[in-house]
Amino acid sequence: MRKTFAKFWQKPEKEETVENGISTENLSPVDKAMNNLIKMKEATKLLRASAPTVRKYARMGHYKEYHFGEKLVFYDKEEILNFILNRNVNLKES
Repeated sequence: MRKTFAKFWQKPEKEETVENGISTENLSPVDKAMNNLIKMKEATKLLRASAPTVRKYARMGHYKEYHFGEKLVFYDKEEILNFILNRNVNLKES
């Protein structure tokens, strides 16, 4: 009995890697947009800046903030990456 009970808590010997069951082709535009949103912590890592700086850039209009409730804030990953690329191009030109 003890051996069978322990098997439930152990990891399976063969782990199958299963990709996301939903293909990106079948997603609606809303689902595609939601998959592209990232949280504040990920945005700070991408920009290598603090949370107040990320918020300041959003208020300045470099990219948009998406609020869900009072505290839940998301950012569009593509917009942030475009901002980073455009900022680097502008620095090289000057």
